[in-house]
Amino acid sequence: MPVRGGYLALAGAGGLLVWSGLKGKSWSQVLRTVLNGRKPETTATTLAITAPDITGGGVPASGANVGPLAQSIASDAQQYVGAGYVWGGAPAKGIGNWDCSSFCNWVIGHDMRRAIPLYAPGTYSGNSHGPPTTVWLVWSGCFTIKRQDALPGDLAVWQTHMGIITGNNRMVSALNSTIGTRQTSIDGAAPPGEILAVRRLKAVTSG
Repeated sequence: MPVRGGYLALAGAGGLLVWSGLKGKSWSQVLRTVLNGRKPETTATTLAITAPDITGGGVPASGANVGPLAQSIASDAQQYVGAGYVWGGAPAKGIGNWDCSSFCNWVIGHDMRRAIPLYAPGTYSGNSHGPPTTVWLVWSGCFTIKRQDALPGDLAVWQTHMGIITGNNRMVSALNSTIGTRQTSIDGAAPPGEILAVRRLKAVTSG
């Protein structure tokens, strides 16, 4: 999701980011609601917010104990190459009705039926956008690893873009309304001036 700002700002604005992932609402809509003195409504579960470690330091390197789920995520993502792109889209309304983060939400939360930020396993239907990119950066269900340790099924996440790594410095992501969903090099998908965080789902280390 296109939300600008640095990592320190993201950690400080954790509450806003949590609300912005609910029911397809953008962070700006939530901000306007809060500034107008209204409380956002939700029944979602609590999201643990932590300051992101963008260096990967202190995280066990690599591929040890990564189960078959990781490759399944990468393979599932690849089947959608050629699909469309809709900013803020809800994928249950049609394949390709997604942006970068709702594409990842669909693959991991819907197809793989795994937990994603704000949603317990098997509960993300795709009827709403779901969590934006910035929430994936700080969600405790992932940890950050070094880029050289990236494996298929890991996530390449920037402040305003994300995708699913498929191996050999490649990833699948929903890029824009002109290009759609494509497999590209990781560097080729990077938004200018943003810092890459490679995030690994804790779920892939157990199956």
